[in-house]
Amino acid sequence: MQIIEESQKGESVAMLLSPSCSPPIASNYSHHSNGSLFTMFLTSPLQAFCLLIGLSGTDIDSDTYNKAELLLSQSLNKWGMALATSDTLNPVWGQVLGDPFIRRLLLRFIFCKEVLALYAPIYNKNEFLPTCVPSLSMPVMSQSDSFQSVILQLGSIFGATKCFIFSKNVLPENLLTDVDKLCTL
Repeated sequence: MQIIEESQKGESVAMLLSPSCSPPIASNYSHHSNGSLFTMFLTSPLQAFCLLIGLSGTDIDSDTYNKAELLLSQSLNKWGMALATSDTLNPVWGQVLGDPFIRRLLLRFIFCKEVLALYAPIYNKNEFLPTCVPSLSMPVMSQSDSFQSVILQLGSIFGATKCFIFSKNVLPENLLTDVDKLCTL
């Protein structure tokens, strides 16, 4: 795919590329019948997150799932605003952010990449991470506290924080307050 970018003529290309290796999944997921985990993250990010940590729809209380869905939705909106107002965003990505569908896809891609980057079984293994062309070389793509905090909160909602490796900057003692706030929204 890198060849496509290098040989482009006219309009610049923007691509979201799946990882070269599939991460180990804690559930009985079959790639044959359901597609790839990467595709699931792009179409249904919370279901993909649950699948990654070994939960299926029958394992999750609907109130718990709705709380996690609200958290993810609010977070994606915040990340979208951060992308739209970034001064360091590659112009190619700036052009596509105007389309709501592509913006949603890009934000889900970012969520996928951040979740997989923190997922303990594949931590620090780039072959399990999706990539994009051009790269999103901006603060939003780093393992910032905002991404880690949301992933920590989602992990906590589902009782799966041990599935991820977080930096020392993410403070678990603030977690209960943040998750409890979701109940009042």
